[in-house]
Amino acid sequence: MKFTLEITKPEIGSKLGFKTIYFNAFKINIIERYSNSTPSKFYHIVVKLRTINDEIINTKTGSGRLMIKESDFLPYSHLAKALTSYDYRNHNVDRNKIEDDFINFVLSRMAVHYQL
Repeated sequence: MKFTLEITKPEIGSKLGFKTIYFNAFKINIIERYSNSTPSKFYHIVVKLRTINDEIINTKTGSGRLMIKESDFLPYSHLAKALTSYDYRNHNVDRNKIEDDFINFVLSRMAVHYQL
């Protein structure tokens, strides 16, 4: 499945970070809120599934968003950190593997909450 990953780094002093994964038929918005101004500790992570026309697709419970559990913060932070690492930015590692690992993690958490 082809995808495009867009990472928006948080501004200095901001407590929000954004990532968007674009697929052919839909996109996934990830909003990261940090507990302080450094993006090292997450307060919460919100995931929204949208159509390409920006219509929110609701979960099985009718909610328009999915919150990543605190127990998943550590694996998520390792994957997200790899996406912003020096080696990733300078093509010193296999970027496709890092992106695939991140996207598989997000999709695995979403698969339970959405009716496919």
